[in-house]
Amino acid sequence: MHKTMKPLATIAALMVAASAVLVACTDKLPTEISRLAPDAKSTMLKVSCTASVIQRSVSCGDVSLPGGAKGVLMGDQNVHIKLTSSNVSYDSGTGIFQFDVTVQNLMNEGIGMLAQAYPDPDGIRVFFNSGPTATNGTGVVSVANSDGFATYTSANQPYFEYSTSLNKDEVSFAKTWQLNVPSTVTQFDFTVLLATETEYKLVINEVLVNPAGTTIETTGEWFELYNAGSLPVDMQNLVIADSAASGRRPYHLISSSLVVQPGGYVVLGETANTLSNGGVTVDYAYGSALQLANSLDAVKIARVFGTDTVTIDRTQYANATTSAQDGISRELKNPAFDNSNMDGSNWSAAVVTAVYGTGGRGTPGAQNSTFTPNLVSTDNPGLPIPIRANKPLRE
Repeated sequence: MHKTMKPLATIAALMVAASAVLVACTDKLPTEISRLAPDAKSTMLKVSCTASVIQRSVSCGDVSLPGGAKGVLMGDQNVHIKLTSSNVSYDSGTGIFQFDVTVQNLMNEGIGMLAQAYPDPDGIRVFFNSGPTATNGTGVVSVANSDGFATYTSANQPYFEYSTSLNKDEVSFAKTWQLNVPSTVTQFDFTVLLATETEYKLVINEVLVNPAGTTIETTGEWFELYNAGSLPVDMQNLVIADSAASGRRPYHLISSSLVVQPGGYVVLGETANTLSNGGVTVDYAYGSALQLANSLDAVKIARVFGTDTVTIDRTQYANATTSAQDGISRELKNPAFDNSNMDGSNWSAAVVTAVYGTGGRGTPGAQNSTFTPNLVSTDNPGLPIPIRANKPLRE
């Protein structure tokens, strides 16, 4: 969130956002939402490895190279996360078998973080899921210099901790892994798991503030989220709210599964009844929890962490003429652009031909009609995308 043995294995992450806000202040959970446990760590693929003391090598999967090679990819590389090792050695006098390992993040999401500038206090941990166990020779093999023991898939698992966060393509510092290997053992096996918090790359991409016609003034409101990440996001247990002139309304907890695929969209609205919402297909109905004002308001999505919240994304508007046109949605021109100000030039009104339902203008659940594949943001000319402002995370 964000970040050489011979091949130890690429480990692919499963879970996962985040641009944030314009202003910051404490944002504790409202009393109507009970305390939620911190998010479970992202679960990684298990990687099985074999180490040869004689060859000074470690292989994972179908990859095996002799000792001394540098920077060898570890296993199923180039997916989401990559572990790389170097400097494999064995000291027969001390019985220490060691190698240096780095972690690289290949995803759009940051790892080791809940959101940008909000690091996971546990960093990035690589757990020994099973072993090390001697498979050739006799003797007990054990991890010699783990950073600690914790329960992940079982009790008292040794782990190595990388106290860092990694954005896309960033590589961690190298950490030396040491194992106690008696000279009577010539080969041993182990499996590892990588566990960390992963940020959610959910973007508020389109908002209909002012539905056409008085009969659907409230029931026709909706907003759309886009997943700009590499992994699916299940929005269950995330919270949403809006903030009008009178202040932020109580958070609404998304209590059911709502999965957004990478590059996919979900639409959240007051009701999923197309007869009363103007014909928009709503993936999740939040009831009366959000009530968007025409003149001044903000939409926010956040994740719960302990007794606090961490903002995933937030946008706000103040100009009714611009952002609350009757029956016309406001569209973000590109999900990579700074979306914090709906009144700004990174947003635009849906085009006349983008019609849904009974006459509403917008593109709910699809690419925006004003999508601009430019390599620069109109709010920041000359700067390459992605351009996501480092907005404060609590409000």
